[in-house]
Amino acid sequence: AQDTKDKNTQAPAVPTVTLTIDGRETTVPKGTTVLKAARAMGIHIPTFCWHPKLKPVGSCRMCYVQIEKMPKLAVSCATEAMDGMVVYTDTDEVKRGRRAIIEFILMNHPLDCPTCDKGGECDLQNLTFAHGVDDSRFDFRKYRFTKGASTTFDDKRIGPEIILNRNRCILCYKCVRANKEAFGEYDLGVYERGNIAEINAAPGEQVDNPFSGNLVEICPVGAL
Repeated sequence: AQDTKDKNTQAPAVPTVTLTIDGRETTVPKGTTVLKAARAMGIHIPTFCWHPKLKPVGSCRMCYVQIEKMPKLAVSCATEAMDGMVVYTDTDEVKRGRRAIIEFILMNHPLDCPTCDKGGECDLQNLTFAHGVDDSRFDFRKYRFTKGASTTFDDKRIGPEIILNRNRCILCYKCVRANKEAFGEYDLGVYERGNIAEINAAPGEQVDNPFSGNLVEICPVGAL
């Protein structure tokens, strides 16, 4: 009777799906993203905006993969793994897509790597070298944030522990999302739209919450 009771109280089995990534089959719990499934297999997919403790948003598009029967490249961090799915992470089409993303990021990026304090440990710098891109094909003056017409300095203090260089920012939103989702703070946000969108402190406030130092650490480039 005791054995029967123990069997009846066992947790129900977690539903799983089986997919193929780069020719290798894997089974993962239902709801797992393609990115997490690949990483569990030791397959590296580059990212800027993804973090294991944050909700995926697919804002940077760097984690492109090719999925059979899908007409376009898919964002692996926000695509749920499905049963029978066949995924490729290193095709020529995937490489072209990722190079294009880096090109768009470099379109207005200052390219100050030799003097950047993040040089040598910057995700953008590493992925630029890895994909053989060091410039953008667009030929126009880069957009540049400044404090005002009377200054040539790009840095802006947004809190007692944080200085923001808006021109290095790639708008991955990692810092804003971590501030809200992980720390429960709302003193950092994204303002304006399109080409002039910027990360900044809330109007009339400064980023002075107890976790502000962690925001600097989570930035993948030298913006904070």
